[in-house]
Amino acid sequence: MPGTSTITALLATVDDLLTEGPGDSPLSRAGRDRGAAYALRIALEAAVDAALTARETSLREVSTRAKLLCLRHYAGPVLAHRVKALWSQLSAGCKYHHDELGPTHAQVWAWRAAVGTLVTELAAPRTIPEFPRQLGAERLPAEVTATAHDGEHT
Repeated sequence: MPGTSTITALLATVDDLLTEGPGDSPLSRAGRDRGAAYALRIALEAAVDAALTARETSLREVSTRAKLLCLRHYAGPVLAHRVKALWSQLSAGCKYHHDELGPTHAQVWAWRAAVGTLVTELAAPRTIPEFPRQLGAERLPAEVTATAHDGEHT
């Protein structure tokens, strides 16, 4: 899976941020938790990107939101929903607002476990169903096609 080393490095960074003691870093606990949330979001985005571009390289150029929509087809609706829900939580946890509390340490640990699970599931090979084919005029009975064309000439 392309990007595996990047994802592994990001998850290792998260683990380091979450396990550092108060004197180990110039960052506050809240700063380390928010930084870990940001690294988790990037790791999840990289896993989605790797899962999609392994099948369809043209998806490399689209936004994360568009990739999350496409994931329904490539990974199934249940997995895609779980990825989108976690990505939304991580996105909210990354943002700093002076009147809102950031994510808690326990919350970021839970996100870490969830991202680890989703990264593994996204890397698993799966069968992709075919897109439904649209019925065209060539598949309609001849009398329906003739009627449709007769109406155009009047």
